[in-house]
Amino acid sequence: MSNNNAVSPEELAQIAADAAAAGGDTSQYSSDGHNFHQHDNAWRWVGPATGGDWSDPANWELQDPRGNSISDITGSPAVPQSEQNADANVGYYGNTTPMTVVVNAPYYNQIRSLSVWQNSTLKITANYQNGDTNGYVFATAGFENYGTILVDTAAKVELGGINSQGGTLTIKNNDGNVVFDNDQVNNGGTINLINASLGTTANPITVAGGTVNLQQNSTLVANLWGEGTTINVDPSTVNTIYVNDRYANNDGNAQGTTINGVSENTHFGILGTSSEPVAADYTQNSDGSYKLVISLEDGRSITYPTVNMASGYTPPAHAQIAADGTTGWLIEDQSTVPGSSYTDDTTHQTLAQIATDTDTTGAGIAASSDGHNYHEHDGSWRWVGPTSGGDWSDPNNWALYDSSNNRIPTEDITGSPAIPQAEQNADVNVGYSGSTTPSTVVVNAPYYNQLRSLSVWQDSTLKITANYQNGSSDGYVFASAGFENYGTIIVDTSAKVELGGINSQSGTLTIMNNDGNVVFDNGQVNNGGGTVNLINATLGTTDTPITVSGGTVNLQQGSTILANLWGESATINVDPNTVNTIYVNDRYANNDGNVQGAVINNVSGNTHFGILGTSSEPASANYTKNDDGSYTLVIKLTNGRSITYPTVNMAAGYAPPAQTSIVTDGTTGWLIEDTTPAACFLTGVKLRTVSGDVSVEDIRKGDMLLVQHDGRECEKPVVWVGKNRKIVSAGLPDDEAGYPVRVLKDALAEGVPYQDMLVTSEHCLLMDGRFVPVRMLVNGTSIFYDRTLTTYEYYHVETEDHSVLVADGVLTESYLDTGNRSSFVSDSNVVSLHSRGKTWAADAAAPLEVRADFVEPLFRALAERAGVVAGTAPEAQDRHLTQDAELSLLTEAGSFIRPVRQTKGQMVSFMVPAGVSAVRLVSRASRPCDVIGPFVDDRRTLGVLVGSVMVLHANQMQPVTTHLTDADLSGWHGLEQGGVRWTNGNAVLPLGDAPTQGVSMLTLQILAAGPYDVKQDSAETCRRIMQK
Repeated sequence: MSNNNAVSPEELAQIAADAAAAGGDTSQYSSDGHNFHQHDNAWRWVGPATGGDWSDPANWELQDPRGNSISDITGSPAVPQSEQNADANVGYYGNTTPMTVVVNAPYYNQIRSLSVWQNSTLKITANYQNGDTNGYVFATAGFENYGTILVDTAAKVELGGINSQGGTLTIKNNDGNVVFDNDQVNNGGTINLINASLGTTANPITVAGGTVNLQQNSTLVANLWGEGTTINVDPSTVNTIYVNDRYANNDGNAQGTTINGVSENTHFGILGTSSEPVAADYTQNSDGSYKLVISLEDGRSITYPTVNMASGYTPPAHAQIAADGTTGWLIEDQSTVPGSSYTDDTTHQTLAQIATDTDTTGAGIAASSDGHNYHEHDGSWRWVGPTSGGDWSDPNNWALYDSSNNRIPTEDITGSPAIPQAEQNADVNVGYSGSTTPSTVVVNAPYYNQLRSLSVWQDSTLKITANYQNGSSDGYVFASAGFENYGTIIVDTSAKVELGGINSQSGTLTIMNNDGNVVFDNGQVNNGGGTVNLINATLGTTDTPITVSGGTVNLQQGSTILANLWGESATINVDPNTVNTIYVNDRYANNDGNVQGAVINNVSGNTHFGILGTSSEPASANYTKNDDGSYTLVIKLTNGRSITYPTVNMAAGYAPPAQTSIVTDGTTGWLIEDTTPAACFLTGVKLRTVSGDVSVEDIRKGDMLLVQHDGRECEKPVVWVGKNRKIVSAGLPDDEAGYPVRVLKDALAEGVPYQDMLVTSEHCLLMDGRFVPVRMLVNGTSIFYDRTLTTYEYYHVETEDHSVLVADGVLTESYLDTGNRSSFVSDSNVVSLHSRGKTWAADAAAPLEVRADFVEPLFRALAERAGVVAGTAPEAQDRHLTQDAELSLLTEAGSFIRPVRQTKGQMVSFMVPAGVSAVRLVSRASRPCDVIGPFVDDRRTLGVLVGSVMVLHANQMQPVTTHLTDADLSGWHGLEQGGVRWTNGNAVLPLGDAPTQGVSMLTLQILAAGPYDVKQDSAETCRRIMQK
């Protein structure tokens, strides 16, 4: 099918070359960054001391450094967000008169600097309006707080990249939406979390010093250092303290934190990015406090040396460890039945009063709720520099104009240099509307203050190459509250760049060499008629997928888009020669099966479609050919919905398999892949020909190979050579990731092979008259996965009939066309064959053998021989195996249920609360090929083998059989004979109509379990639970 927006691989390569060349060598541009927290011009609160409305201009006065009032302000109303090149002050240094200011209206422009002084309170209650969730309702590039800041809103609030928190910061009713751009709070004061979360799994917060109070089901997701932080938790409510162990040190990662008020309601968490906890032990100190030591699987530990318990509570010596279903692991006291409400506990009473004071503060102030957005196009910066390119940081290249098109003398601007970030209450223009003269501007120096509005006009290019300096990663190196692009914006930096919450992308936006650090505050690109290029870049994140509305998206050089793709007729072009991935979230499912309007071009075996882990798990993915030659890809999900790409155009010479493979990617969700090219030679393998041994990359159609047939050597011509490129999918098991197998010289016998041989894991060797996949012979020493090769080219060589070839002196196989020929690119000397699909049973030169009783003796013999092979790899550490499945139930509400009875035989029973209509069977899980040996040809991730299931309620026993009849039930392997079925460690089990009263007894027949790799299966189980 032709598509007007289709882009060829050659055109994609030219796009990348042009983007890299734009602006020339960056060494000609300034790299000196600027930060405009100058404390020069300043907004002063002059409103009532008893409280007032931030949005009332009468409450503010702008003063110059000498304290003189400035009355000539562009834009209205005159509040801090309208004059962003001035600091905002609530109160003043040394203030002794209490005052309270309330921000109840959303302001999407960013303040340069916010200071809340002694005895002064700023309360932020602003929320989104009219369904708009663009940007932050309150934003500052940084703050210093010596008074009180109260954030009581569920909306996004940005507190910047530089801060000094010496007062009280209270966050209430907010689930992780208070953002610190550098993920750190310099806390010499107090932070209160009230029904709130601070930090996220992707961006844990670092709290340096001070006090943190948690109450009313709050969570702190942190990188806790040892700066003497104190954490107080309300013992009467569930509160959770997560920590990341990546800052381990030599003393066992001891935290300097003192924790008070701990009870059975207090949970300690370990983030899933950490090593798995294997033990959590309390010991009492001589002063009556306790020490909590959390031992990790990697041998390190996290120690809280001073944990003070709530009055009347004694912790267990050994706390329980449970995967929490979303974030990592929880350290819990599951043995203590709550016996106290802790209403008399001093910590509870103190924290409860803080919550009350938060509610009453500012409650009597009548505050405006009318939002403002200052993309006014009144004052504006214009580029007047050279058209052949110029330095953003040179003040001579800029001119400032007012709304009447009069030039404003920039020497009157406080602060230096006089460039857009120094006068943020003006729009910034690169070029002008209707421009026909090409110009290029390069931003090579970091500027942490935010532009109010950025416009890049026709024939104009803005290239951002700024990076962090001196080890600092605070804030964004370039930031705008929003932009309109009719020209070209190129982002070529790995640092954070903020393109704001409101945008109109009608030109070309190119993102290069950036791993998800280009941020759109509203998670959306309004790409009407424009083009987004991703070159070795990622757009969107797992937590915040991007919504691309229309236009064209081009992916090349290992790029990824994590998107909420709507049906606005977007076109996606992928480079077929490199691995590129298109993730989609199914949360926008609709009645027509979530059909995507996007046309996708140049798809090959290197193109991966992904389903985000926040979606339902995919059950199948199938291509069907359309009448116009394009394909329809339908991905069916286990929740009954589907995602359909109705127009997928393939790269020249490639045809997709009818049914693809679905693999978990280890980090983000699931990948839909063409994994059919399996048995291949890597570059450098030498095949025996009539002219001697020839490298596989030099083999051509018509070359005569020497092959083995019925014990005799004979000649056969090459009829086809296929070539492809593999990029390893890190994070998966070695065989699924695609690492090649290295067979060392002499590994099979003396001189066999005569040099190290590299093949893909499914390639077969002829052993005792049968073909055995080399993956089943991997012993880790003389035959092993070579993890140093993450990108490689591989080849198939086909003879007219399947043959036994000699490769590097080893008897091995030629290509057997079982239907994956289209996954390869042929050289120009090879004609396309239209053969029937062949099978191992009917067409193989020797039988395929994967039975363990045949392969295991071969495996053992080669492993023993490894002792005389030179250059063997170091032996891997022995696996820590267990037969304990750690089986539990997980409800839809996220609660874990432990077994109440477990017989030595097969029956495991659980008490299920009223109202629960379905549970997940959560257990350890491992692959038999990993825990028994690669000679076992079972690569399924197995949890437990379940037989009969019964539910007892009100003395009536009801059988549950859905797991034995529903082939697409999430978390279960295929249906089997005999009334049994394996889980994958996280399997849905519907229980039928849920009783509204009383508990039920659920009894499972567990017919097999284990062995499990303790290290491997727990991390995998945690990840699967996170994707439920």
